[in-house]
Formats: sequence, C-alpha cells, structure tokens
Amino acid sequence: MEQKINNSSIENQSQFTSGKAVGAELNTGGNKESVIVNKGSTKRSKRKIVLIILALIALLIIGFRVFQFFAENNTQEASVINVKVGKVEIGSIMSTSPVTGRIEPIEEVSIIPMASGEVTSVHVKIGDKVSKGTLLFELDKGQIAASYNQAASSYNFAKTSYERMSVLYKEGAVSLMDFEQSKVQYESALASYTLASEAYGNANVKSPIDGFVTSLNISVGSMASPGVPAASIADVSSLVINTNISEYLVGQIKTGDTVEIYISTLGEKTYTGTVTALSPAPAKGTLTYPVEISVKDDTNVVKAGMFAEVKIVSAERDQVLSILSDSVIVKNGKSLVVLIKNNLPVYREITTGLDNGTSVEVLQGLKEGEVIVTEGQQYITEGIEINITE
Repeated sequence: MEQKINNSSIENQSQFTSGKAVGAELNTGGNKESVIVNKGSTKRSKRKIVLIILALIALLIIGFRVFQFFAENNTQEASVINVKVGKVEIGSIMSTSPVTGRIEPIEEVSIIPMASGEVTSVHVKIGDKVSKGTLLFELDKGQIAASYNQAASSYNFAKTSYERMSVLYKEGAVSLMDFEQSKVQYESALASYTLASEAYGNANVKSPIDGFVTSLNISVGSMASPGVPAASIADVSSLVINTNISEYLVGQIKTGDTVEIYISTLGEKTYTGTVTALSPAPAKGTLTYPVEISVKDDTNVVKAGMFAEVKIVSAERDQVLSILSDSVIVKNGKSLVVLIKNNLPVYREITTGLDNGTSVEVLQGLKEGEVIVTEGQQYITEGIEINITE
C-alpha cells in the first residue's frame, strides 16, 4: 500500500516536474520571440539615424558649394584693380629752384643826429609819410647858438683882415709874411665857422629821403647824440628782395629775367618779380652770389619785412613729350609705365629726361596720344583686366 502511494507520488512529482519543464520551455520560447522583435526595431532606428546624418552631410556639402561659388565670384570681382589713365602729350616742362629772402624797402635810412643836445620838439610820429627835407625834430640851440655866434664873429674879423692885407700886400705896404699869416687866420676862422654852421643846422634834423617814419627813438626832453639812431625812414614805393644764389643757378638767370614770388602769409597767390641786380662774383667770404629782385604788387598787400620764396627757372624744355611724374614706376633700375593696349595693361620701358616733380619729359618709349595708367599702376598684373575709373 505504501509502495503504491509512493509510486503515485513519484508519478505526480514527475508529472509536476515535466509540466514545469514544459512551461519553462514555453516561457523560454516566448522570450526569444520578444528579443527578435526588439532587435528588428533597433535596426530600423539606426537606419533612420544614418539616413538623417547622411541628409545633413549632403545639405552641408551643398551649402558649402553655394558659399564657395559666391565667394569665388566676390573674389574675382574684388581682384579687379581700379585705375586712372591719361594721354601722352606734347608740351613744355620747367624746373624751378627756390631761394628765400625778406622783402625790404627800396631804400631805408637811419637818422643819426650830427650834434648833441636836448630834444626840444618832435614834428612826426611813426607811420607818417615825409618828403626829403621834412623837419623831423629839433635840438636845443642854446649852446650851439653861442658857439655859432662866436665862430661867425671870428670868421668875419679874419675875413676883413685878410682882404685888407691882400690890398696892402699888392701895394707893397706889408711883407709877404704878414700877408701869409692873415691868410692862415682867415682859413682857420672859415673852417671853424663852417663847422659851427653845420652844428647849428644839425639842430634841426630833417629827412634825407621820401618815405615813411618806421621808428622814432626820441621824445621831447630826451637827449640826442651822434652815433645813436634817433629815427628811421623807409621808402616803400618799391619793394625788393635781397638774397643769394648758388653757383649752380647763377648761370641760369640774368638781369631783367622774370621770376615767381610766393608769400606764405598771403596765401597761394603768385606775385611777379624782376631780377634788377646780379653780382658777377660771390660776396666776400661766401660761395654765393648776391641778387636783388624787385617785387611787383598793384594791390599794396605786400609789406616790407614779409618772408618770401622766389622760384628761379633752372631748366626748361619746350615742345617735348611729357607725362605725369607719378606715372613712372622704377623696377630693377628701369623706368616703366603701364600702357593700355587692347584694353589690357602692358608694361613698357621708357627713357626720361627733365623731371620737375609734377611732369617728366619722355625721351624714348612712348608716342603722343598713347594712353597710360597714371594712378594704381603699382597693383597691376600685366595682361589682367583692369577697371578704368577716369
């Protein structure tokens, strides 16, 4: 009985175990199916991501190509050089050399009293126009008058004695010695009288020239004395420039030549001057030649004392080919210009002559009417298109 029970228990246990195993097997089968489904879903997701990435890469490539296209076009446009051009012309070229100097009156004198004395009256002031002989000021005549009167008295007495002795000597009434003595006394008295007369006349100080009073160093009550300038008179009816030129210019000008004068304080206006004097030899102790240039000014704005610059023509060429100096490029010791030929720039070597800094003479390499680049030629590449702005 026990055995049967045990057998049936074992059987039941086996069946339970088998059922459990079958269930396990069924469960295992279900999980495998679930794993397969998940794997398929993951692959599809990865594929989508790859496609999205590829699409983004494609868009980036297209965008880069578009950017590159426009950038290349902009670069090509920016690389076109803007230039200005001009024609080769026939004309005159003049080279000038500047010299400087002060504008001065045609004549100027210092008034120096010839006698000492107190100033009793002054008849002019600074800026007054005076004529030759105009009374400027007077000195005290008290002491001068006494000396003059004494000299005049001595002179009159000596003159009378001399005249009497001359008559007596001719008649043989006096000796030669007495006659000679009276003559010496007369001549001495005459000299003293002359000096006294000059001193008396010098008490009235007058202008020696026509002009304007430019300085006045005395006043009523002050003392005037010989050797000390009391006033100055300047004749500004004409103005001159006294300057010096080098040996390189002395052969380029002559008396009568016309020159240009610039006065910076009066702006850019040009004034005309004429060479009125030219020294044939250097001033003593120097290597330069003195020259005087008169200044022509109908407006009366040019004043004495102004600083002026005189341009003297040092070289001149007439009827020659010329171009702007800035058109020339120097490379490897050669003078070059950029010629426009068939609407393209071409370098051409030229030979230059006189250059005044603005225009330059062309001796060889160009013809009249040819078009050259005058501005921007430093950036040109031969044969590459350019843009002409003028």
